[in-house]
Amino acid sequence: MPSLRAKLRRSGIIGFAAAAVGLSAAVPGAAQTVDGSHPDFSGIWFPAGRARQTPEQLPWTDEAERLKEEYESQFEIDDDPGRYCIWPGMPRAPWGAPFPIEIIHRPQDVTIYWEGYGMYRKIYMQESAPPAPPVASAMGYSVAHWEGDTLVVETTGLKAYPYMSRLATTSDAHVMERLSKVEREVDGETRTFLVDEITLTDPKLYTEPVHLRAEAELRPDIQMLEYTCTDTLWDEYLQQRGLTLPDVDALPESR
Repeated sequence: MPSLRAKLRRSGIIGFAAAAVGLSAAVPGAAQTVDGSHPDFSGIWFPAGRARQTPEQLPWTDEAERLKEEYESQFEIDDDPGRYCIWPGMPRAPWGAPFPIEIIHRPQDVTIYWEGYGMYRKIYMQESAPPAPPVASAMGYSVAHWEGDTLVVETTGLKAYPYMSRLATTSDAHVMERLSKVEREVDGETRTFLVDEITLTDPKLYTEPVHLRAEAELRPDIQMLEYTCTDTLWDEYLQQRGLTLPDVDALPESR
């Protein structure tokens, strides 16, 4: 559903701002560490292109292929779950949608907030006595450990995502990630990127692991906005009921 950022993007406002920012010097990733010895992923990041998937054609099992064909014969583009504010969740979330991501990195955990859909994710550090897994969820239950400067994250406890037009997963899905922070020269400037290498294993759907690689660029020059996914659904409901909300802004100020 369109958010404020999407509306601004269509109007050209954000496109103009992004172009202006591209002409200014990007802030290089400082040698900060979250615990004195490992990289700090904190900050606001913006997707750097679409995630790359290997193999390009999903390796469906025979049973899953039949299910996919049945799905495609019944569902249309308007039935996409995103239209109804359904979280894409893991492993679809990093970092493809054109919305920023804010990361708060502490020694005991990593908290990730997506502007798009208002998604939220918690990654617990293994050595910090993580809590017991909760109920299955779109983001699942993630526990991590360091291998050098790479954060290795294991995610289980995902609820099924049965939308076969996307990267479907069952509740048996297992996701491994390797998160690393790198600096590159881009147009003569040093820029900082967060690289997420993802391996999805789900033998109920796929005959082999599916690999994804997604990147996001550190963007301290932008702010998170409010994502208004449900506004359109609410407007449609009001129209169906023939209701008009009161114009509270038209009220006079008290004296």
